[in-house]
Amino acid sequence: MRKGAPPRRAATRLALVAVLALGGCLDLGRAVPDLSRGGTETRVFSDPGGLRIAGPRGYCVDPENSEAADGAGFVLLGGCDVLAGARRGPRHYAILSATYAASDGPGSARDYADFFATAQGRAMLSRADDPRTVTILDSRIAQGVLYLHVRDTSPNPGARLAADHWRAAFALGGYGLMLSVHATQSAPIAADDGRAKIGDFVRAVQRAN
Repeated sequence: MRKGAPPRRAATRLALVAVLALGGCLDLGRAVPDLSRGGTETRVFSDPGGLRIAGPRGYCVDPENSEAADGAGFVLLGGCDVLAGARRGPRHYAILSATYAASDGPGSARDYADFFATAQGRAMLSRADDPRTVTILDSRIAQGVLYLHVRDTSPNPGARLAADHWRAAFALGGYGLMLSVHATQSAPIAADDGRAKIGDFVRAVQRAN
């Protein structure tokens, strides 16, 4: 910790590091939802500490690629219709994820915004841990949530994720959370749709708690 750093700011940074490190440990290219199983119901992931993760309408938790331990966890969600191999109705191709870590001081949206404006923050948004691959195209705060539109040009040979994706960072019930919406290169998401989907994801998690 930097000498003289405010305790709350230091706790905020530690919570962010924990949350982003969890997400960075999982290669989304290899952890895409298993298309051979699943259902059309929207399942809810419950952490032993009481936090609940739910997707927006049409998205289900993939339990085999979700885990929790010691007050922290990673949850992967895919389209319920895609998981179930449904032949009718709208298709939901986005890949959603949530990472979280318990903290005594998870911080404010402004704290998160300040962190991601640094090289360290951008490095943690990069699949290659390289701040030079990350451009923050849009950053805004609304109702205590930081929303980011991020472009990451680092290599991703697995699922070939699109460079543009959307994230939301906020505190909820003693946890710091980072929600993400990704698309593949073969099925990109328009900017307006990405913003809408990350907003829906945030509201689904807030409602679940």
